[in-house]
Amino acid sequence: MSRGLIIILFWVIGFSIGFAGYLVLPDIAEWLGQAMPGFIDHETAGALVAGIVGSAISTLTIVRWANRSTVY
Repeated sequence: MSRGLIIILFWVIGFSIGFAGYLVLPDIAEWLGQAMPGFIDHETAGALVAGIVGSAISTLTIVRWANRSTVY
């Protein structure tokens, strides 16, 4: 597998975990929905934010791992 494919795979996994995790936290989703009324509903907004944060963290982690130099 190429490095790009691995990075995309980790991005998708991180986004999915963040999205699913946020759906189980309705209080935070409600707060975010009140902050942006009428734009999108609070559950979707919260899930998107969590997905983006989760995917960014997992992607940055794998990029750092891939770029580290190992000396044996």
